[in-house]
Amino acid sequence: MPSLSICRMRLWLPAAMLALLAGPAASNCVPIRYGYTNQSIPPYYIGSGVLEAHPPGAVVDLVREAAASIGCGIETSRLPPARIKVALGQGMIDLGLLFESDQAEPNVAFPLDKNGRVDAGRGLQLFGMVFVRAADQVARDSDPAAFLKQRRIGVSRGASYVDRLRGQGYRVDDGAANVRLNLEKLLLNRIDACLIALPSPDGIDAVIAERFGTAVVRLDKPMLTSTTWLGLSKDYHERHRVQAEALWDWFGTNGRARLGALMRQYENSP
Repeated sequence: MPSLSICRMRLWLPAAMLALLAGPAASNCVPIRYGYTNQSIPPYYIGSGVLEAHPPGAVVDLVREAAASIGCGIETSRLPPARIKVALGQGMIDLGLLFESDQAEPNVAFPLDKNGRVDAGRGLQLFGMVFVRAADQVARDSDPAAFLKQRRIGVSRGASYVDRLRGQGYRVDDGAANVRLNLEKLLLNRIDACLIALPSPDGIDAVIAERFGTAVVRLDKPMLTSTTWLGLSKDYHERHRVQAEALWDWFGTNGRARLGALMRQYENSP
């Protein structure tokens, strides 16, 4: 079995190769200052604290690929989640992932469509899929919102939708650090379901089947959906409009497939 250090190197290499392939273009591009959470939320973000981990997580790799597509590198800053929007609005960073609820933030630029509205087609739609124990014999076509009332939902620590679920009256357990630990808690009957945000509903079915066999099944309908965008500071957008539009175009076209592939790589690593 390959060592953990070798597996981590394999995860990091694709983004590093993209930066190298960008060649002279990357050297002529001022690095994009990308701010992301200082919390560990595997497989999206790895490690905690102020320094980027290696490998850094699927979302960081995705942003690095997006920047490389326009010939740019990134400089990362890890911040408390609540500080990311503030830092973006103040121009302390150039880029951060934002959601629907962030559209009113001042001094932040989203991709717009021809009618001047935020362009969902250049964002990344996420599906909150519910996984349950096969032994419970829950019908796959069950309404997850109804099924989960009065049941314990396991989500990864730091997930953006925890407050949303609690506000709707759901019992949320966000103590586990990652998806794998939540699924293990599920099989130990410490939670009743596991909610995972994915770029496609079946995004990690194969990985879960490989680890847990037929013991875990996914409900057909998403519990929730959301869209995330590459939010840019207005200052960066005004100074680099062509690059900004190209960045958003790449993210809308490639983000879903690339994030899914990166997540599977991380979930397959020890």
